[in-house]
Amino acid sequence: MKITFTSLFFLLTQLAWAQDSYLVVSSGGGIAGSATVYKISLDGKVFKGKGLGQVNYDEQGKLKKSKAKKYYRKAKIVTGASSGFNHPGNLYYSIATVQNGKESKITWGDAQYPAPQAKNLYLEIIAILTALKFNTNTTK
Repeated sequence: MKITFTSLFFLLTQLAWAQDSYLVVSSGGGIAGSATVYKISLDGKVFKGKGLGQVNYDEQGKLKKSKAKKYYRKAKIVTGASSGFNHPGNLYYSIATVQNGKESKITWGDAQYPAPQAKNLYLEIIAILTALKFNTNTTK
């Protein structure tokens, strides 16, 4: 197999694209207003953070790559189908996909606006994430 400049460029572009794509699930609000955020990269690294406004990812866990990609694809479908759905309540939940710096996100929590398809996916992802063992993230 002959490797040309074009094929090498294509490969490098695909690798860069993979690094710029990830899934974010979060919840927050209430009296304290604090959020818990999980950032899941396509290679299976899971970063967990808490905070108000700016979130510091101070814990890290690991999923199988296949699961990370599976949930990213499912979230891409859900966020694409309900793009722009932004109805937080006192307590809110969200799912977002980021690809090449472009975020597609849905947020729900207001009882007057039920979450379209997202709630079940959110619960499925959170069940997997809460079962993970997280360590202190030293690479922040």
